[in-house]
Amino acid sequence: MKIDERLYLIGSGRLGFDWTHPSDCNVYVFDSGDGLVMIDSGTGLSHNEIREHLEDEGLRAGDLAEIWLTHLHADHAGGAAEWRRISGAKVGVLKQASEPLMLGDEEAIDLPTARRNGFYPPDYLFSGCPVDRLFEDKENFRIGNCRVQVLHTPGHSRFDTSFHVTMPNGRAVLFSGDTVFYNGRISMIHTRDFHLQQLADSMELLGQYTVDMLLPGHGQPALKRGSEHIRLARDTFRAMGVPINIV
Repeated sequence: MKIDERLYLIGSGRLGFDWTHPSDCNVYVFDSGDGLVMIDSGTGLSHNEIREHLEDEGLRAGDLAEIWLTHLHADHAGGAAEWRRISGAKVGVLKQASEPLMLGDEEAIDLPTARRNGFYPPDYLFSGCPVDRLFEDKENFRIGNCRVQVLHTPGHSRFDTSFHVTMPNGRAVLFSGDTVFYNGRISMIHTRDFHLQQLADSMELLGQYTVDMLLPGHGQPALKRGSEHIRLARDTFRAMGVPINIV
């Protein structure tokens, strides 16, 4: 599904468009001008469908150059190893998240609890994945015709990372993972590394950026006025409130 010039949504579960496996996050791809970049990988339970959606747009898995993960929850990172195998793409993740991803550490991402509560099939296993690229907080770089800044935005989990990408057409896109969603919502979950004050601090950080398009890990993207959705969440925290939860 093409959502803007060089930018595609190719996977989405029941908390989004109910298009691929129900547990999948939103999976995005953008054309950097020097290969395709995938943002998050889904669970790995629907990679064939996601691949078909990619090919429907005239793109090929072999054109994937990089896979960037916003965090390690299985709906976002569980498919990384398979996509790396299929495409040969390099997997990039926040430096602090590299070890649990490589080890496939289910306890580190509270997967046993999520599995018991029906968020994933009872036999679902998290596949460890080699890491090819380690991101640092506030790192700036170019890929193809795009400018990128990596932002560590913890709260939903300790490894949450947002990618602020300036596209060749000048639009500023924020891939926010599960940090902030359409209409200023958040994802507040009972896990060991959820931290509400850190999430509020992350919203203060993101509120400083100009964002044309907000592309969250679940639900509806904001294709214009992305900053307004971030600032709704920030302003709710500033008023000593808690933004509405997505579930």
